[in-house]
Amino acid sequence: MALIPLFIFAGLYDRYFEQLVSKITDGRVNTQVAAVQNEFKVYLRERLYQLDVLADELDSPEIFSPKGKSNLSNELEALLRLQTDLNNVYGVAFFNSNKQLLWSFPENSLSVGRYASILPFNTPFEDAELLGPEPYSFNHPASVLLMKQLSSSKLDNEPFYIGLIIRFNSITSILKSLSTDGIFTPYLSTPGDRYFDIVGQPAELLGISQSFDLISNWSISLNQNGVLAEPPSAALRYWLIVLVLFTAACLLIVHWYISRRLNTQVSSLIEGIERVASGDLMSPVPQQRGTEIERLTDAIEKMRFQLSNVIQSNIEMDRRASLGNLSAGLAHDIRNPLNIIRMTTKALIKRESKPENKEMLTMMVDELDRANRVLDNLLNFARPSQPKQELLNVSYELNLILNFLQTTAKAQKVDIRIVCDESFELSTDSGHLHQALINLVLNSIQSFNGNGGTILLKSFIKKEYLCIAVIDDGPGIPNEIRSRILEPFFTTKETGTGLGLAICQSLVQANHGRIHIDSCDTGTVVELQFPHQPNLDDTYE
Repeated sequence: MALIPLFIFAGLYDRYFEQLVSKITDGRVNTQVAAVQNEFKVYLRERLYQLDVLADELDSPEIFSPKGKSNLSNELEALLRLQTDLNNVYGVAFFNSNKQLLWSFPENSLSVGRYASILPFNTPFEDAELLGPEPYSFNHPASVLLMKQLSSSKLDNEPFYIGLIIRFNSITSILKSLSTDGIFTPYLSTPGDRYFDIVGQPAELLGISQSFDLISNWSISLNQNGVLAEPPSAALRYWLIVLVLFTAACLLIVHWYISRRLNTQVSSLIEGIERVASGDLMSPVPQQRGTEIERLTDAIEKMRFQLSNVIQSNIEMDRRASLGNLSAGLAHDIRNPLNIIRMTTKALIKRESKPENKEMLTMMVDELDRANRVLDNLLNFARPSQPKQELLNVSYELNLILNFLQTTAKAQKVDIRIVCDESFELSTDSGHLHQALINLVLNSIQSFNGNGGTILLKSFIKKEYLCIAVIDDGPGIPNEIRSRILEPFFTTKETGTGLGLAICQSLVQANHGRIHIDSCDTGTVVELQFPHQPNLDDTYE
């Protein structure tokens, strides 16, 4: 589509350029031809004036006779010699009333045979006649004859004729100015469809030429020299064509490059969208550069992320609803029988006297307590209690956690430290906060596997959140399970329920916070992020 107007413009411009060059050339040629036409007529009028001068002096009937030369006075002979000494005049010829050649001066400057050869080529010019030119000959130069009739009382009213024998090449040389630039070759067209060059040599006209009239049957023919005329205009036209072709090639290359790049980017986007459509919401869509494609990629990636969050939220809601129904059934159908069995077992313990039986009954009570704790955890995850927000001193709460877990930490050779500004305060449910932090610290203690280590409880401000971080230098969480650690019932412990971190997340979200976990080979950082400003909305969804 871009090439179409380009070629149209190039064609119009080339045509305009050609017409402009032609117009300029024609204008210059017309000016030069007009000057030559005027010079040609002026030249003949000058020769005609010479005839008039001679006619005024040569008005004796004795001169117009076959032996007229012998009747010339010295003064008249001097006059004739003076007129014929000019470079463009060969001589003067005298004719009777029948236009028969009587004699010429100098002698034999015009013979009867030569005169007969030019008689058929007769052209009127004002009050005279222009005869010739005579046919070209190697024996003598060509000439033309300008003849004028004389009639006066001294000649007894008998018409006689006098003629000026003119060098033909003096006439053809007038055309020399038309060949100065070499673009045109001028030729003089004479009666009889004959052509002569600027030195009076006969020529054959080839090709297309322009013709301009001089006098009747006499004209100028300009033959254009294609080799010399072509470069001034054609060279620029060739450059224009090369420029158009180069521009077209550049457009095609740019079109190919953009098309190839767009095809690559769009194909990558299509593959990413097809993965999302097939259910793979975890693989990101490859980022593509370019203003429009990059914006489209960002929009698709945002859609994928939001779709993943919506699906995860729906799954979490369904899971909680299922667990809520399960918990209600467990509380009604399992917990009450377990409590009855526990009370009965304790009563049997009091009545049992044998130590071995008493020990087995005690083990039964411990296992029943463990089963109750599992049910409590399940109920806490599925249906956490409504948070009761109160303003807490973060440093004080962290020290309570430290005192509660200090004995367990020392048994595992773990050192717990606290870094917290004593002025930090947080509006949240203290029970929920304690339970979440205790679960996190216990997980960190257990990750050391009795090898000892350090746990740091740190509180700090990050933008609009007050963060409480549990930082340990343990072995970290393996990459293959890092994305699943918050899932309920997922655990790597033989005796674990997989509800610890899930309960922590549930409790933190109930208090309008969020949990963030970052782990590597040198340790794990778990951040509990709560809004810094107190939130009095106790609604939990």
